[in-house]
Amino acid sequence: MAKAHTLTDNFNDNSLNTSKWLTYGPVQEVNRRLEFKPDGGLPGYGGCRATAAYDLTDSFFHVEVSQVLLQSSPTAETQLFARGTGSDRVSFVVGGGELVCSLHGEILARPPYDPERHRWWRMRESAKVLHWEVSADGREWTALVSKQLDDAGRAALTALTVELQAGCFQATSSPGLAIFDCFNTPPERPSRRVEERRLSAQATREKAARLAAERPHPDHFNNNDEVNYPDRPFIGNFSKGLKHDTLGDPDPISYGSLLRALESRDPGDFEEILQPSGALKLVNPQAGLAFELSGPDAQAVTQPPAPRFDSKRAAAEMGELYWMALARDVPFSDYAAQAGVANSIIERAIRSLTTEFPLFGGTPTVTARNLFRGIFPGDQVGPYVSQFLWKGNSDPRKPDGKGRDADEGYITYGAQVIDQRQWTVKGAELGAAADYLTQFTTWLAVQNGRDDRGKDQFDTTDRRFIRNLRDGANFVHFDQVVNAYLNAAFILLSEPMGNQLSGMGASRPQVDKEFPCDQGNPYDPPGTAGDSRTQVGFTTFGPLHLLQLLIEVSGRAGRAVWWQKWGVHRRLRPEEYGGRVDNHLSGRRTYPLDTSILTSLSTGLLSPYFSERWGSFLLPQAYPEGAPLHPAYGAGHATISGACATLLKAYFDESAPIENPLMANADGTALVAYTEADRTQMTVGGELNKLASNIALFRNAAGVHWRTDYCESLLLGERVALGLLRELSLTVNEDDAFFLLTRFDGARIRVVGGNVEPA
Repeated sequence: MAKAHTLTDNFNDNSLNTSKWLTYGPVQEVNRRLEFKPDGGLPGYGGCRATAAYDLTDSFFHVEVSQVLLQSSPTAETQLFARGTGSDRVSFVVGGGELVCSLHGEILARPPYDPERHRWWRMRESAKVLHWEVSADGREWTALVSKQLDDAGRAALTALTVELQAGCFQATSSPGLAIFDCFNTPPERPSRRVEERRLSAQATREKAARLAAERPHPDHFNNNDEVNYPDRPFIGNFSKGLKHDTLGDPDPISYGSLLRALESRDPGDFEEILQPSGALKLVNPQAGLAFELSGPDAQAVTQPPAPRFDSKRAAAEMGELYWMALARDVPFSDYAAQAGVANSIIERAIRSLTTEFPLFGGTPTVTARNLFRGIFPGDQVGPYVSQFLWKGNSDPRKPDGKGRDADEGYITYGAQVIDQRQWTVKGAELGAAADYLTQFTTWLAVQNGRDDRGKDQFDTTDRRFIRNLRDGANFVHFDQVVNAYLNAAFILLSEPMGNQLSGMGASRPQVDKEFPCDQGNPYDPPGTAGDSRTQVGFTTFGPLHLLQLLIEVSGRAGRAVWWQKWGVHRRLRPEEYGGRVDNHLSGRRTYPLDTSILTSLSTGLLSPYFSERWGSFLLPQAYPEGAPLHPAYGAGHATISGACATLLKAYFDESAPIENPLMANADGTALVAYTEADRTQMTVGGELNKLASNIALFRNAAGVHWRTDYCESLLLGERVALGLLRELSLTVNEDDAFFLLTRFDGARIRVVGGNVEPA
């Protein structure tokens, strides 16, 4: 029997070696690694099993685990195991935030999973001792647990079949991507271009960049849509503002001029990109080439490939966007009632996403409670909209109706005030041309760069709180993304103790704080073990520090996602995909589209709407100009939201309750009490997660982004923020200070001394 360590594969040739492995389920060798991407709509696993058995005695199996499935899901698992006959089995399993080491079904250790320290897994036997070992770099190993074996136990290891596996034992929304590499092979050096970028960042940042210099830069991979359709080049990619043919497909020469600039990185080549005469300018394609002086370099974080143009996932995400467009004017407060009305927009959307588009990426069993909602902790608790987009803060010194109570919606900015109400746009119920780019000639002109900005029709009857998807889309049309997080920061910094509506008594705004900081803050909350006896925070661990970080991380997150947009993925916008759908169903040209979206629009649940109402199958846009002139994936709003929400969670006690939650009434003119049973479960952390999802998904409601753009980009922003916090934690003088927070995947972590560790 061959020894275990003789089975080797670096998975580098993008074609699985069938003499060594058998596969089942959603697994493939691509991007020079082994990728497992379960759909999540149904339970199931993908696996890669050795074709022969191996002897583990005085030998080992090891593998690099670059990424595991979403840890916040208790139903998603990523595992390495070796099994013999009967119950003989040695395994590593990541699930529910733990790395579980077991032998023959007995759990021997289950530490919190750390993706950095536990990047490499090894099961090794020597002298009748079996070791479960981990490593950050594949060179220096640490034993998590060891087990003394008797003769029978050692004999059971002489004929084991090894297997890599990932999947879900129940339906799971967006379980993510698991990545394995370097099976029994040494760690590989980064590619030449990635290594050059890393060393350049080191030289630019000099000694202050020790963490950035040590941080390995990943390879970046897209979904290969630029080469997937050689007979119809670039139909699956972003091309708005470039040249197109008469049906709106990209002109290959114009698109090639963009690729040439991105490849050369020469500023002069960006000036030579071929655009139609008078077209709007492309938005900042060189942003991701800038260097960062703190936090991760823009190219040191990455995202998995977006769904392919011809995939069922892309079609399902587009199905959700058609329903969001149709539901723009339905008040969130009416979702539950309309769900019970046969053939209402809400009822049909729930049926369609459950039956026609189950892979759309949200919660698999769609209800009025989770329709169009996010998937992270807190997103589905309480009303659809975060309290931080509705409430103001309380100040008993102010007149009634002008900011005395939180339900009046005024946020105090020093001596100035921000009103949470907005001048929103007219909806279709007011007879307005509220939805745009529904006619092919207009759509094509905008694809070629015509500037239709500023043609919005505002509702000037009254300022309104966000009450529906159209209001939310309007909010994220004109913001700079960080606006909402500065608002949340001022609420959390200044709300006095009390019930947030009335009866604060002698509580003083900005002094007697309702919302405490995390326990790692050396100056707050008062009375804790780390609270300073003589000092308060201001420019460190105080309000100015927080406001600075929100602005700082926004720019860094933006540059990171702009590298993903232009330098890696170049994913087409939903309005461009809608043009391909319209061409296909109108018989002008055919495309390799998944049949689910074509069937729904032709004979399914979407069929009564688009050709009748607008005379086309184009995706109605909430903005006159449609999407901005930069690619869809990742999403700028979502990435910056993920980063800002992470910083706020690192600063404030996430477990603090939201008292007396509110919701907008049906016409958005007032806030009323939210009285559902889950009102007592709402917390600062949950509402910050919801705020991030709101800001991201409102862009989807406008028709300019996909659900994958939302869920993967929040995680990208989180990675940027954690990198910034790691470096920040090295710079402060305060003893024993740290940042404590819950990641979007549900893992509780602490950032201290330049490290991220389980809390």
